[in-house]
Amino acid sequence: MIKVDISGMADGEYEFDFKIPVNTLDNSFEEFIGNVLVNLSVIRLSHRYTLIGKAECVARLICDRTLKEFDEIIKSDFNLVYKADTKLFMESQESQNNENEIIIREDTKYIDISSEVLEHLALNLPMKRIAPEFRDKDILDIYPELNNKHIEKNTIVDERWSKLKDFKIN
Repeated sequence: MIKVDISGMADGEYEFDFKIPVNTLDNSFEEFIGNVLVNLSVIRLSHRYTLIGKAECVARLICDRTLKEFDEIIKSDFNLVYKADTKLFMESQESQNNENEIIIREDTKYIDISSEVLEHLALNLPMKRIAPEFRDKDILDIYPELNNKHIEKNTIVDERWSKLKDFKIN
C-alpha cells in the first residue's frame, strides 16, 4: 500500500518518495510489473490536503501486430484533494457532494493512495500497443507475405464473391 503519513502534519508542504512492488498492491491491472515509483508533494492547509504527484511503472504489453511481448514505461501525473471533516465523512456515506474532494475523518493518520495511483497509471496505458521496433514500419514491411504480388495467380476465386473486389471503402 502507498500510505502517506499525515498524523501530526502542520500546515506547509512536504515531499515523499515511494518505491513499492506492484505485487504488494491490490492490483487488478495485470500489465504492471516491477515497482511503482511515486514522487509526491503534500500541501496541507488547515483541513485540506492537496497531493500533487508523478507515478511511474513498467507495463508488460503484447504487440497488436506481432503478438510479441514488450515492456514500456508508463508515467502519470495526478492531483488529489482530501478534506478532513468527520461530519462530512459521515454524511458522505449516503451521498457524495463533491467529486473533486475525497472526504476523510479528522482522526485519520494515513492516506492510502494506492488505488488512485494505479488508476491514473492504467489511464495512461496505450490503446494501440505496438512494440517500439515496429512503430515506424508499415504492416507490409513486417509481413511481406501479405503483399499482393506474392499471392499465387493460380488461386481459384469463387464467382459469388468476385463482385466484392470492386467494392471501395473510403
